[in-house]
Amino acid sequence: MPETFALAQERYQARGRKIFIGLLVVGALMLVIALGAAVRTLTSTAEDTNSVEHTLQIQTMLGRLNGYAERIETARRGFIIQPDPTFRNNLGKTQDSFDRTLNVLSKNVSDNPAQLDRIEKLAALSNERRQLLAQMFAAPDAARQAIREGDFDTDRGTLLTRDVRNTIRAMYEAEGSLLERRNRNQFDSLVSFYLTAGAAIALLVLVMIAAFMLLTRYNRDLARAQASLRSVNAGLEDAVDQRTAELTRANAEIQRFAYIVSHDLRSPLVNVLGFTSELDAARKVLHAHLSKLYEDHPDLKNEDAWLAVEEDLPEALGFIRTSTEKMDRLINSILELSRQGRRTLHPEQLDMTALTEAVASTMKQRAESVGATVSVASIPPLQSDRIAVEQIISNLIENALKYLSPKRAGVVQVEGHRKAGRVEIAVIDNGRGIAPEDHDRIFDLFRRAGTQDQPGEGLGLANVRALAYRLGGTIDVESQLDEGARFILTLPERFVAAEPA
Repeated sequence: MPETFALAQERYQARGRKIFIGLLVVGALMLVIALGAAVRTLTSTAEDTNSVEHTLQIQTMLGRLNGYAERIETARRGFIIQPDPTFRNNLGKTQDSFDRTLNVLSKNVSDNPAQLDRIEKLAALSNERRQLLAQMFAAPDAARQAIREGDFDTDRGTLLTRDVRNTIRAMYEAEGSLLERRNRNQFDSLVSFYLTAGAAIALLVLVMIAAFMLLTRYNRDLARAQASLRSVNAGLEDAVDQRTAELTRANAEIQRFAYIVSHDLRSPLVNVLGFTSELDAARKVLHAHLSKLYEDHPDLKNEDAWLAVEEDLPEALGFIRTSTEKMDRLINSILELSRQGRRTLHPEQLDMTALTEAVASTMKQRAESVGATVSVASIPPLQSDRIAVEQIISNLIENALKYLSPKRAGVVQVEGHRKAGRVEIAVIDNGRGIAPEDHDRIFDLFRRAGTQDQPGEGLGLANVRALAYRLGGTIDVESQLDEGARFILTLPERFVAAEPA
């Protein structure tokens, strides 16, 4: 019979390893997908950013060009009214600056045929204006007489300036349309990236949850196998020794499995945290860029894009950080649970009344802070591992103080008695109570019952049950909602561990 159990255990472990390896492969694929999406989106974002900067440079040059045109017209009118050499010098310098800026602008829009056509039109208007200025400088009196006989609105110089102004405005509007489209492309790339990354992270979380469920089922099945083995082989010393040895190997294997799972899960978790930091840095760069852009050009402000960078993206990153930090705490708890399972037990004779009173005294300040009292009645002595028993009693009293009822002052009592070679220790409170359908649930990993308004990861009672089983005992609960709870720890009077100490 032990051989059959060992073979079944080996098959179960092999199947568990295959499932775990499959989960790791899925997690790795999700990480690769997320990284690929990041590289692709960052490349696209960089290209869009360069395009936006290029458009802004062109708009800046157009504004400068328009300023030169206005200064030329102002100086020309001033010269007509008062032929001062200062006006003539300013006209020459400003016209030269206009032509130089136009040449630079022509190179920057070389990839835009429509803008090149407008550049050619501006160049033709500039040449015509140069000829007009030359005629004015040669015969200023004639130019003044022509203005007197007509007016500035019909003057050729004024018409040239209007044509230049309209052409520059058309170029500026065309660049504005390009800027809007490129900003939209940049935003769409970021949205696509965050959606892909979010989906990958969600799948990673599902993989982790599946791994934790596998571990929970592994532990539960192992505990059932141990109980069945003890029952079947009661009174048969050789069979008990052989079965216990097999269970010890199985327990060591599952503890190693838990340790490996927790360490392997930490690696993709660290990557997610690092990747989130990179996303936040990229968001800050984008935020600074848009802030400067909207400050310089408030008319270009896109409220949806600004809201996404200012509020939506930080909120999403905050959710990711919160989830990964919670996952990190869960992994640490699993590691601690694994270490407890590997610790060697050291049985000794325990004065349970003194031990329980010492544990209760460490929680005196907490009990007073919540308006509760903790009393300890006489408990029979027993032989067991001191550290494990202290952890169990401490966790049960702490839980009782944590889930007190707001309707009444908290009272926690610890008492014990002998029963058929075993010692039953009861931790009784008058707190919120636990619904009968949740009595088994509260001892499972990561499972909690009732209103979740207290901190915790759902590992305390799972650890209590695991320790009770290692000490050869059991843990049960009797409770109804709003009627308090009674946790009953049953330990052998003489140490009989579920595995050799």
